[in-house]
Amino acid sequence: MFVAYSRTFEPPSHDDLLATIGGTPNSSAGRPAPGNPALPSAVFATPDLEAQTSDTIEFGWRGTRGGVEFDLLAYHAWVENELLSLRDASGVSLGAVNAGETRHLGVELGARAQLSERLLASVAYVYQDFRFKDDALRGDNRLAGAPPHVVNIGLAFEATPRLNLAVKAHWLPSETPVDNLNTLHNDAYGVFDLRAAYDVSDKILVYLDIKNALDQGYASSTLIVDQARTDQAVYIPGDGRAIYAGASVKF
Repeated sequence: MFVAYSRTFEPPSHDDLLATIGGTPNSSAGRPAPGNPALPSAVFATPDLEAQTSDTIEFGWRGTRGGVEFDLLAYHAWVENELLSLRDASGVSLGAVNAGETRHLGVELGARAQLSERLLASVAYVYQDFRFKDDALRGDNRLAGAPPHVVNIGLAFEATPRLNLAVKAHWLPSETPVDNLNTLHNDAYGVFDLRAAYDVSDKILVYLDIKNALDQGYASSTLIVDQARTDQAVYIPGDGRAIYAGASVKF
């Protein structure tokens, strides 16, 4: 078991201190939206930024209980002047700002269990609650882009001494905010991967992987904006079903 305290200091980067702004996703910086070259518009933002600092307390525990190996970590971070890169409703950069005070807390859990002589199970769970704290505009909203729950589950089965079968599930059971005003969210989703591996000999292994076996339609990630519109293109689609076959050889 362990308990730790840390304090961090992060100065703004060059990209934070000098950012191109304005324009549209289809035009250069400095063009207003809608684009009109006759109208003046700023090309660069040079914000006066403070360094980001944080105080973090962590608690961890690693052990084995009843044949289950586990790792547990819990943390709470108080962040001052968090650096945020913001975009407008069309996805164009607004440059960086200091968010004031924000709070980051979470729990991370990993566990492995040998359910039988041939069946191995594993799970990894992450809970994270990242929020503004008494922000004048955003209140105690969640920070955009951070899913509250992330779950990964795996089962591996030794069908024969040479054939191994596995299934993995990647699951986000709750929606994730796209913008800091929490007006638009990415839906929850879950995808399954399958794998079969066969040891032809001590030196040759052949395998077949099926990613997103159920061909689930989902957005694997999104743009992160300050205030979103319901009609803007913020969703980045995840891969559909994909099949990979290959071999590995040891020399």
